[in-house]
Amino acid sequence: MKILITGSSGYIGGCLYELLNKKYDVYGVDKVRPRLKSQKKFYKCDLTDFNKTDKIIKLIKPSLIIHLAAKSTVDFIEQKKDYIKNNIIVTKNILKIIKNNQIKNLIFSSTAAVYKTSNRKLTEKSKLEPNNIYGKTKLSCENNIFNFLKKSNTNYIIFRFFNVCSSLFSLKIGELHNPETHLVPIFAKKFKENKKIYIYGNNFKTKDKTCIRDYIHIADIIEAFELGIKYLRQNKTSQIINLGSENGFSTLQIFKKFQNFYKYKFKKPFFKKRRKGDTDNLICNNNKAYKILKWKPKRSNISKIISDEKKWLDYIEKKRIYRKTIY
Repeated sequence: MKILITGSSGYIGGCLYELLNKKYDVYGVDKVRPRLKSQKKFYKCDLTDFNKTDKIIKLIKPSLIIHLAAKSTVDFIEQKKDYIKNNIIVTKNILKIIKNNQIKNLIFSSTAAVYKTSNRKLTEKSKLEPNNIYGKTKLSCENNIFNFLKKSNTNYIIFRFFNVCSSLFSLKIGELHNPETHLVPIFAKKFKENKKIYIYGNNFKTKDKTCIRDYIHIADIIEAFELGIKYLRQNKTSQIINLGSENGFSTLQIFKKFQNFYKYKFKKPFFKKRRKGDTDNLICNNNKAYKILKWKPKRSNISKIISDEKKWLDYIEKKRIYRKTIY
């Protein structure tokens, strides 16, 4: 089976390529080359270039496209054009190519940011009300998938990720953005270097006034993809599926958990103004993932997440690979 991963140089894409390549005929495409590990079947291409993307996909003739390529943080919400270009326009390009070439299967990476914040665990039927440009463009992509593929023979899975983090340390691959914008790797680096930790916002509607998120280990995400591939091969139906740990931790709780792993000179974090677009509470309900895929997170214990991130940080620094952080 031929699988094409868009965004294969990214965090999830790179991890996914490493594992799927052991079982399938896997190709990667991205606008930048992978920083960590070379991919034997890799094409450098800006996916906003429809003609070049079309030529590459026609050449590969994949049975499945895993579409991960996107602009994916809430930290640069002022850059609306970049989100529209990299999320909506690129996804439209991919969908046109899928339809024109009658590609049978698609897995699309969406996000919990499409949901309205809630004190209840979020199901796939929870209210959709994104409050930042990232979530809005991802929801637009989902709607485009419904409309483009409605009368086609293409089956798809839309995975709505919660906060994916940590590393596949046994394979020596993990998160390496530049700059790094995600909480777990930022905390690891700041704790290790004994630098101040800044938490953005202490006026959320939670017990300790910091926002609550659902953190899921990258290894559990990869397993869900493998089960998703198996599902699409065996079924001619499409699904939307949440992927999270079902456990919510506030930012302040994560700070306290990190104190168990590092000798850190600051007893408390420092607070800054809340970021626009941050919601109070996002926690996953995995019932559908278990029902459809028989998937449950096995490695998303918060201590396991931090431990594997700590090992990864130590490893890349020994390799003299240093990552900047946005905060």
